[in-house]
Amino acid sequence: MATSVVFILLVALGQTSGLSGKNIAKGGKVTQSSLYGKAVPERAIDGNRASNWFQGSCSTTQRDKNPWWQLDLLRSYKVNTVTITIRRDCCQKRIHGAEIRIGNSLKNNGNDNPRCAVISYAERGTSKTFECRGMEGRYVNIVIPGRREHLTLCEVEVTGQPSGKKAPNVKNIAKGGKVTQSSLYGKAVPERAIDGNRASNWFQGSCSTTQRDKNPWWQLDLLRSYKVNTVTITIRRDCCQKRIHGAEIRIGNSLKNNGNDNPRCAVISYAERGTSKTFECHGMEGRYVNIVIPGRREHLTLCEVEVTGQPSGKKAPNVINIAKGGKVAQSSLYGKAVPERAIDGSRASNWPQGSCTHTQRDTNPWWRLDLLRPYKVNTVTITNRKDCCHKRINGAEIRIGNSLHNNGNANPRCAVITSILAGESKTFECHGMEGRYVNIEIPGRQEFLTLCEVEVTGQPSGKKAPNVINIAKGGKVAQSSLYGKAVPERAIDGSRASNWPQGSCTHTQRDTNPWWRLDLLRPYKVNTVTITNRKDCCHKRINGAEIRIGNSLHNNGNANPRCAVITSILAGESKTFECHGMEGRYVNIEIPGRQEFLTLCEVEVTGIVANSPDHMCLVG
Repeated sequence: MATSVVFILLVALGQTSGLSGKNIAKGGKVTQSSLYGKAVPERAIDGNRASNWFQGSCSTTQRDKNPWWQLDLLRSYKVNTVTITIRRDCCQKRIHGAEIRIGNSLKNNGNDNPRCAVISYAERGTSKTFECRGMEGRYVNIVIPGRREHLTLCEVEVTGQPSGKKAPNVKNIAKGGKVTQSSLYGKAVPERAIDGNRASNWFQGSCSTTQRDKNPWWQLDLLRSYKVNTVTITIRRDCCQKRIHGAEIRIGNSLKNNGNDNPRCAVISYAERGTSKTFECHGMEGRYVNIVIPGRREHLTLCEVEVTGQPSGKKAPNVINIAKGGKVAQSSLYGKAVPERAIDGSRASNWPQGSCTHTQRDTNPWWRLDLLRPYKVNTVTITNRKDCCHKRINGAEIRIGNSLHNNGNANPRCAVITSILAGESKTFECHGMEGRYVNIEIPGRQEFLTLCEVEVTGQPSGKKAPNVINIAKGGKVAQSSLYGKAVPERAIDGSRASNWPQGSCTHTQRDTNPWWRLDLLRPYKVNTVTITNRKDCCHKRINGAEIRIGNSLHNNGNANPRCAVITSILAGESKTFECHGMEGRYVNIEIPGRQEFLTLCEVEVTGIVANSPDHMCLVG
């Protein structure tokens, strides 16, 4: 008799779920259509039936169209019961008409799965149990269809047993990928769209955003090729949801046009603010998932992107960016805009963000990437400056090859850059051109060269790298006199910085026949000598200087055979002189026949050890 009374009392209180089995909800993962304040979806499986909202144990969405809450049981179950605890302090009628749906599909966020029950009526503060009679599924959804409403759940408890079936392949594969986008608005980095958080108010800090670009895009690299089943996109709630209208989802293995030319899965014709919308891609194959708004200037904001699929079994295409492992140089330096900025992995294109290189206003300015070995280069992608001056790049040439003659700018030409729109990234096909060096040069005029990112794809050519190591850096140096602290070592410090105050140039007193000498420590067959001249003033002082190479120290080495006479080097430029294998341990630069200052901002020498063909210098 006493047992019957207890059972009747439990039924009256709506607390019978514990009698029918373990609550399997507590081990699951939860999400919901949006977030109201701090009322996260996890509150509905915290084990607490407290039903006053201000006690902090109830989940709540915004006032969504068709609001929903979803429990992922992580595997398929035969669900016996679902028990829901209703809010007590107010608004219990909001739950009326809600549906409980159970199944294995994530279509429409799981809200299209079979229906277990409709909550037609519930007393405030009570816990109500619904019999689902062994319905099979991994997902338990509670959705209020057909109207705008807040969905509040103070506790959800589920009983059931494993179905014995393997759970469907619905893992979100986006979270393991790498992301980039056409530009950056504030701190809204592209990683925000794969942070696992569907929070859709921009100020919550979980949405990515681009600048107002022409054809803005966001790209997910899955790191290998997948058969993509679905792409789910969470739309911004607090404003501007119409910005996403017309966006396209594209999937494929090509990086042409930043991946935006890959086949199209879907067009986002319409989306409710704050909702998550799933698009079926039916096993489309690809490594890259792009979302692009074509044909207009727009901000692209994505609060979450989720992707399901399975590996395609195909090897991912060879699209690694080989530029990031290289060494770089440029014709001169503007401020702190070092050449390394163009291979820092960031396509940020506003100059004040500090991710773009910049030369002085040089004649024929150039930037050079040393890949450290020869490659067959497939593509070169260049990101142009956005905040101003995007036309400066017009007419630039991309050159690829193994020679350092004219700083590499005499190598074969891959392409001429007729134009790149402000802040855009443009890819140039080089069709397997072979070379260790990738140069970008603006020929024929004085100009600033600014590069916000340079990306290169290709594969090793299988050929040995050419003999182009700079053998000057391992030598010892001397000069006729010392002006201030401008020691002779400055000319072999590896920096072509050419403004005297930067502290990378040598300087003698105003000597009669001033000279600078490099001791290579053993005899070499010298192929080339490259000299970088001062930029900020006085570049004509070098005119008439002679390069001499030999093994004698008579007259401090200045009586050795002559390789070349320097008739002129433009301000801040680097000029290469061919010495055709002249043999010697000493390389001298002297200005004969007058009193003069001798300033050298960098001296680079290539060659091979004399009489030792088996000891070729390696590429450096």
